[in-house]
Amino acid sequence: MVKGDQFIAKFDNKTGSIYNLTYAGKQIIRDGEGPKLDALRAPVDNDNWAYQQWFEKGLHNLKHKVLSSNSYTKKDGTVVLAFTIESQAPYGASLLGGTSGTYALKEHTDKPFGKDDFKFTSNQIWTIYKDGSIELSSSITSNNASVVLARLGYSLQLPAEYSNYSYYGRGPINNYADRKTAQFIELHRSTVKDQFVPWPNPQNMSNNEDVRWTALTNSAGQGAIFVAKEHLATSALEYSELELTFAPHPYQLPKSSGVHLHLDAAVTGLGGNSCGQGPPLDKDRVKAVPTAIGFIIRPIQQDDVMEKAHVTTAGDAPISLARSSNGEVSILSGNTNEPVVYSLNNGKATVYKAPFDLRAGGTVTAWYQHNEKLKVTQQYTKIETIPMEVVFASSQETGEGDAKNLLDGDPSSIWHTMYSVTVAQYPHWVDFDAASIKTIKGFTFLPRQDGPNGDIKDYKIQVSKDGKNWEDVMSGSFERNKKLKTVRFEKPVKGRYIRFTGLNSQRGDDYASGAEFAVIAE
Repeated sequence: MVKGDQFIAKFDNKTGSIYNLTYAGKQIIRDGEGPKLDALRAPVDNDNWAYQQWFEKGLHNLKHKVLSSNSYTKKDGTVVLAFTIESQAPYGASLLGGTSGTYALKEHTDKPFGKDDFKFTSNQIWTIYKDGSIELSSSITSNNASVVLARLGYSLQLPAEYSNYSYYGRGPINNYADRKTAQFIELHRSTVKDQFVPWPNPQNMSNNEDVRWTALTNSAGQGAIFVAKEHLATSALEYSELELTFAPHPYQLPKSSGVHLHLDAAVTGLGGNSCGQGPPLDKDRVKAVPTAIGFIIRPIQQDDVMEKAHVTTAGDAPISLARSSNGEVSILSGNTNEPVVYSLNNGKATVYKAPFDLRAGGTVTAWYQHNEKLKVTQQYTKIETIPMEVVFASSQETGEGDAKNLLDGDPSSIWHTMYSVTVAQYPHWVDFDAASIKTIKGFTFLPRQDGPNGDIKDYKIQVSKDGKNWEDVMSGSFERNKKLKTVRFEKPVKGRYIRFTGLNSQRGDDYASGAEFAVIAE
């Protein structure tokens, strides 16, 4: 608990967030409803290319666990709380219902997530100032930077009485990364109720881009303002994203439990996939890459919103660690003026200057040279997959379905056999080069995530040492779902080249497709 003049802030040491917040005796955040990492939105019609993987990754059910924490008080009385938090669902799910607009959730409780399943790690620093202002500076990473998210930021809930919604950003009409330039950046005043758009099928709404600050107040002009460190995308509604998802029509929405506020570093654009023009452009997709976000929460009394908006962030900045798919570790810092040092496996401290290789795995600890209180530690397992390149594809749709997409680490890009000029019949195959002879133990294959066309059923694996003479290793069949397939050979084989052949499709058509392919090797 941190108490000051006209404020009480309680923090939860299990989740690393504000547990309860009161300003001048008025409750702003009720027990357990403070800002928590969030990456989900209620699917819009155009999200039919992506929403299944959001639920398969468990973005609807993230659980937040503090891995480490520290706290200290500065000379001026400012209190600093630092948390390293892991956010992961206990298991994934399938969202059933297709494009009907009537969804049902099937939780895969029989397949609990492990340490290598998708998760976020965030380093959060809360700075509590003597006037009651509370600053959050957060650095967010994940164990799979290629995953496309609906959004990335924080969500929280306020009591329903804070129903007046104002913001300085793009509006007044809902806008997104790829639909925003007609909405001008200016001061907009609205209500939470008026943010609701009565689509026949409720879905994500209320988003506003390039927001400098947003405020929620009651009829007496009391409440809170949220001032962005840079820019945010914000929304305020009477319903949660899951409540919007599972209500087939507006009249079936539940009674509101309060104001659901989203403060996001970024939100994925809309695209046009429901009517055939395709998903959002790559630049308008939010991926689980290292992301920094910051904002300040300040009390509002007598509707003094404009006065309280004039503030800049000044708190300590977190350090975060991120490892790429090829094994390079980067140390990211929000304070570029302070040198960062690190150690590997509790060894000698070294000043960080450039990313370093850690394919073999290990423990990395990093801290500011002059402030060890903000130390962060991350453990990495050995990367079993190996770098490769595509050297041949029997068929590919040039530009949209290139075989090289199987190796780009992006589940939203695909290999697809040709369909625009002619349609080749099965078998379809792709040859990969591992650069040198490896001891190969198996492979992983991820089907395309945006539709069923070309999903491979039966397959064959061959290897070669020279790219000319091929040895059969195994044949098998994939289950008909969108999950990652991991196949290990009965015994390791030696080879430099790997041929992956699709023998037929799940639906019986002549197309073949896939999102990602990787080889497991020593």
